[in-house]
Amino acid sequence: MSWHEIQGHDAIFERFRSAYLRGRLSGSFLFIGVSGIGKKRFALALAKGLLCKKKNSRELDPCGVCESCLQFKSNNPQPKPTDIISTHPDLFYISKPVDKSFIPLEFLIGSKERRGEEGLCFDISRTPYLGNFKVAIIDDADYLNAEGANAILKTLEEPPTDSLLILIGTSTAKQLPTIRSRCRIIRFSPLPPRTLASILMQNEIVESFEQGLNLAKRSGGSYDQAKELYDDAIDKIRTELNKYMSSRYIDSVNLAAQLNNFIEEAGKEAPIRRRRFKLILNICIDHFRENLKQADSYESMQIISERLNRTLDAIEQIDMNANLPFIVESWSNKLN
Repeated sequence: MSWHEIQGHDAIFERFRSAYLRGRLSGSFLFIGVSGIGKKRFALALAKGLLCKKKNSRELDPCGVCESCLQFKSNNPQPKPTDIISTHPDLFYISKPVDKSFIPLEFLIGSKERRGEEGLCFDISRTPYLGNFKVAIIDDADYLNAEGANAILKTLEEPPTDSLLILIGTSTAKQLPTIRSRCRIIRFSPLPPRTLASILMQNEIVESFEQGLNLAKRSGGSYDQAKELYDDAIDKIRTELNKYMSSRYIDSVNLAAQLNNFIEEAGKEAPIRRRRFKLILNICIDHFRENLKQADSYESMQIISERLNRTLDAIEQIDMNANLPFIVESWSNKLN
């Protein structure tokens, strides 16, 4: 079994273990990779190992029973927004609230009334409470705006010697240059198809390894996307989308109506609706990229490339929390 039952990232763990054994595991790191491949789970497992009071020092394995380990409530790789990540006094975890477009500044440097006296930057500067080390995790680092990024620059550049800071994002392109230049970038690859198929089997998402393997190949190595793709409704909408996207002229009104109905079926929660539309757009992106390889004329290549670019723009708008029905209508109209 892989380290801490985390599959697919053994080489990255070896880098951290080697640095730890040489006494050089500190500073600021930026974890990069598509969602649903274990970056957050890896970061939490690393924190648990580093903060454990009785760990296997050569393997960074937490004992699971000491005062420190018991502060970790869950190692769920996909915690809900309401889940408590940890009550450990030396672990500081923040992420973007579902109702916000960016990580709030007060999470980083405190409220206006107590600016610099609370928040992650203040917490990480204090003396460790249980042991001799601290870990800070900034999830959703893609959603650090310029103000937030500037607020943490000094902490990233000169972190306390007894601390580790981890930022988690999906792409270096979504990070400001000032953030990238102050962090060591760790790139997480998508999960290999057979590895992801095994994980889907273990979590009872699929009924057979072959089914899991097929789903893994279609999901781009992402556990999140594999779970969402395992849905008869997704297969149905994929067939409809392929028909629309293969047409020279697209009935944008009917397309938008179908998509809005499909998105509404996901429920009332905005994050779930956004993920569902994003999944639709990713299906279209795969379709366009495959068709580009088979395009038989310059005109066809131009049409497909333009549709691909419009779809990538729509995904950026989703990430910026723009009005979803507006994005659906705008994207559908711009495909012609």
